[in-house]
Order: sequence, then C-alpha cells, then structure tokens
Amino acid sequence: MIASKAKPAALQRDTKGSILDSAERLMAEHGIDGVSLRQILGDAGANTAALHYHFGSKEKLIEAILRRQGVDINLRRRGLLDAIEASGRTPTVRDVVDALLDPMTELLDREGEAGRRFIRFLARLQSDRTGVIQKLEKEYFPDVLGRIGKMLRAACPHLPDKERGRRITMMLDAMLQSLSNSDGMIEEWIDPWATVEVKDYVASLKDFLVGGLSAAMTGKKP
Repeated sequence: MIASKAKPAALQRDTKGSILDSAERLMAEHGIDGVSLRQILGDAGANTAALHYHFGSKEKLIEAILRRQGVDINLRRRGLLDAIEASGRTPTVRDVVDALLDPMTELLDREGEAGRRFIRFLARLQSDRTGVIQKLEKEYFPDVLGRIGKMLRAACPHLPDKERGRRITMMLDAMLQSLSNSDGMIEEWIDPWATVEVKDYVASLKDFLVGGLSAAMTGKKP
C-alpha cells in the first residue's frame, strides 16, 4: 500500500487562513446564525474535512477568529488599564476611552483591511449578542468590562450604576460601528478645502464618546 502524502505545512496554513477570513467576513455581513458552514467553506474553497481538521465546530471557528486578533488587542488594553491603575490618580473618562480605542486603531494601522474586517466581525457580534458570544466573552475577555465599569464609576459618580451600564453598551456599539465604517465615513466628510485623516476621525470619535459617557442625566431616572 502506498502511504498518502501529508499536505505541506504552508498549504495547511493557507487553507486554515482562508476559512478564517471567509468566516470572519461572511459572519460580519450576515450574522452568526445568518451564514452556514457550507457557505463559509464554499467561499474559502475548502471542504468539510478541512473544517473538522482545523476547528471541529462552528463555535470553535468563532473562537479561532477571536483568538487570531482579539488576544493581542486584549493584552494591549489590559496594559493600558494597568498603567491607569498604577498611576494612583482617579481615572478620567478620557483614560477609559483611550484604553478602549487605542488598541483598535493600532490594529487598523498595522493590518489595514484585515483589521477592519475583524472590527466589522466584532461589531456584528456586539449587535447579535448570541449565547455563544457571551460564553466566549467570559473566557477571552474576563476582566476588561469589569475594570472599565469600576473606572467609570470613579470618573462619573453622578451616574447611577444602571445608567452607566447602558452607556458602556452604547459606547461599545458606537465605537465598533464607527471604526468598522471609518473609510466610508471619512470619505463622506472630505471636502475641497480639508482632508480628514484617520487620526482626525479617531480624535472626533473619542470626543464624541467622552461626551456621551460623562453627560449629566436630563431624562427620566432609571
């Protein structure tokens, strides 16, 4: 019997990367439940055997997408939060917004369209809020939201806990949607007399988020 030859490592990596890229893009466009594994494999030019070899299930595939970029982002964000805590001063809303946005904008600078595709994927997960995502959030990002909530409690003592929680969710939605569509939105606001760069766009986004998080309550109390 002639033994079958194993696929070269480079080919295996290409197949795995293609599946990840296709899943990331299609899930960002249609949602976790809006795209099938068959559609992902067809788009990636891969087969079921490759899916089971590299991932085993849809949940493990989602996990791999998060791990590919999300772990580095989370480590960077934790480092920024550590620095705020180590300073010994009361954190500001700007501190929190910087810690949330800077790792994302660094990803865009470093990875370009691949980084934007991942942020679009995160934006869709944030809006879908499926059980799978809540489970993976606890595993991969176990302490970040808790630390952010604690810092905002110190920075915005005028806000009740429920209102602060609502604003954190709104902030994450606005941040992810804005960053994922930054190219189109920047183009929309370019005029003949001025050029808007990514850094200017991010600065505007930060100001917007700081204002929304820290604003006094004027409506009905929670």
